[in-house]
Amino acid sequence: YMNCPELRASIARAGITNRKLAEHLGLSEQAFYNKIQGDTEFKGSEIKGLAKVLNLSMKDVNTIFFDRDVN
Repeated sequence: YMNCPELRASIARAGITNRKLAEHLGLSEQAFYNKIQGDTEFKGSEIKGLAKVLNLSMKDVNTIFFDRDVN
């Protein structure tokens, strides 16, 4: 599970392009796109890199990558 809308909102707030984020993470643009769409999962090291570049708090990281709604 990943909160894709929240990740995209965090990227928009940071004002950084997907291309720059992909480069920072060492991914192709297509691979990065697949990850932000939720088609493939981010590795731990990629989550750490995103948190640093996007200035995400631990709460943000948990909300985006790890929280699940329990119904």
